[in-house]
Amino acid sequence: MSREALRDFLRAVEHHQGLRRDAAQCRDDDQLLALARRHGFNVIQRDLCDDARESAITSWFETSRIQRSFQSPPFQSNPSQSTASQSTAPQPQKT
Repeated sequence: MSREALRDFLRAVEHHQGLRRDAAQCRDDDQLLALARRHGFNVIQRDLCDDARESAITSWFETSRIQRSFQSPPFQSNPSQSTASQSTAPQPQKT
């Protein structure tokens, strides 16, 4: 439940200038967590750690070569291209 509270808090910070200003003045995680709680968001330290870890994993995956192997091949919108590539494929030999 608190991870959703973290997302909600971050969304509120993005959309409310006063809250954004208060968050920018926080010097550490404890002050940020206290600010979130004062505004009714039940955010805990573990949420911040989990979010940082998830962001690091996502960033690594987006830049890794592994990510490309999970992507679908590009869609060919021109049917003549696909038939041309099929016609150049080697045909089985008849015996």
